[in-house]
Amino acid sequence: MRALLAALALACSAPGRAQEAYGAKGIYPVYETGGQWVIFDKDPKAQRGAQKSALSLGTRFLVVGSRGSELFTVTRASATYGGACRKNRPVKLRAALLRGPRSVVGSPIIGIRVKADFNLRGSEARYLSLANEVDEGTYSRLGDAVKSAALSDITSGVFGSTLDDDPGRAPPQDPSPEQVQMKIDFGARLAVRGLQDPFVFVEASQFSSSYRRCLRLADGGKLVARCVEMPQKLMAETALLRFVAYDPSGQDNPFLLAYTPTPPLWGDERWGFALRSAGPRLFLFDAMDPRCRDGF
Repeated sequence: MRALLAALALACSAPGRAQEAYGAKGIYPVYETGGQWVIFDKDPKAQRGAQKSALSLGTRFLVVGSRGSELFTVTRASATYGGACRKNRPVKLRAALLRGPRSVVGSPIIGIRVKADFNLRGSEARYLSLANEVDEGTYSRLGDAVKSAALSDITSGVFGSTLDDDPGRAPPQDPSPEQVQMKIDFGARLAVRGLQDPFVFVEASQFSSSYRRCLRLADGGKLVARCVEMPQKLMAETALLRFVAYDPSGQDNPFLLAYTPTPPLWGDERWGFALRSAGPRLFLFDAMDPRCRDGF
């Protein structure tokens, strides 16, 4: 268990973009497809044959899901289609089928590669299915702080722009709060070590034609660190996601996991965030799109 906690800490501590390489630090998204629990190896190097796939027969994974975690084993690995598309054509990927006690885990979310002798004896991990707690009081407590943060990002150019905006135009220097449309799609109280009144939430803001969705962490009415963007890779609305807290040590150092419980029309999604007193960190996001189409 100590080795697992050390690996998770390393995966979630360094700054930068999430999952610079697919399966970074041995953490993969897990999907249910065709009645099987599957990991698709989307690493471009593995696809080109430049390196051996990490998903070999007999490899063990700690699968974390909506209700708990258990050890699973790769019982079959082969090349297949159906996990991703490129230029509207299916991509041939290596897929690993996982076998283990599904009922204990619930819906699969992530798989953490572990050593052959790893076991769960003495585990103090905690799981919590998170319900949406957003109400009028949430906006009263956090609305002004969120708009102020969005305005600061707009004037600095951090907020970003869409193709509908003029790419050569300088960021506005004096936008007003009335120009920012904001909503909080999801929020829940969750114990985080070092914070008095932690609240994790998903904020969606729009300015002109620019739109941004973020995961934020607050302590009371104060925002903790910057927002962590949640790009809508397959256009899944936040309402289609389910959120679970997984605290591997049981000491209020949780991971927030988000997943689609059933595949929406356009595909499945998996998200992983580390929540710490210094702010949230995105360590995994992935989407499985089984259809090759021109887009919407």
